[in-house]
Amino acid sequence: MDSEQKEIQTARLVFYAFLRSFLDSPPTDEKFRYWLGLLDAMTSGTGSAPLDEALLTLRNALGNSRPIGCQNEYYELFENPFSPNRVQLCASYYTDGKTMGPSLVNLRQLLYNLNIGKIEGFKEPEDHLVFLIDVMMHLIQRHDRVPEESVKAQQEMLEGYLIPCIKGVSNVLGALENFTVYRALFNVATAFLGLEQSLFPSNGLLIKGGGS
Repeated sequence: MDSEQKEIQTARLVFYAFLRSFLDSPPTDEKFRYWLGLLDAMTSGTGSAPLDEALLTLRNALGNSRPIGCQNEYYELFENPFSPNRVQLCASYYTDGKTMGPSLVNLRQLLYNLNIGKIEGFKEPEDHLVFLIDVMMHLIQRHDRVPEESVKAQQEMLEGYLIPCIKGVSNVLGALENFTVYRALFNVATAFLGLEQSLFPSNGLLIKGGGS
């Protein structure tokens, strides 16, 4: 892997970890400081105008909020069982119109073929967005060992699960009032995944498989 590929790999891992940190558990003061610090470090730009604009909107949303505001958004969207604004984070809900649908069966077969499974204690299904991000990060890190398999699997995860899930959540949040931080976050995620798509074989292959 050359230096450009390593830089791309590192940047992708940082971005996926950033997105995951908004979703894996309720916001904390420490997370809030981490988000602001990372966003401030990106002020020089990412090279993508849509992503830069979305990141600035998220930075402004966080700047106008406080940790307690983010905590309230998280609770109402993802934890409160009685919230009328609760949002589903499973990809099959958006691809099949219901959770636990056929796309989840296909995903489980893909993960089985890749020898990837849930860690003990993770109670959500495999198409939950947090787990999808974990799988994508694992595949990025696996690239050095099995590049061709990794590239193919990353593209399947991205186009079959991550993009439909994130676009679905973004559309739901776009129709809700308030929730400015998480609406801005999913706009960032949508822009980032658009950039991700450009890395794969049918779109120019900036991520190289074996023998490249």
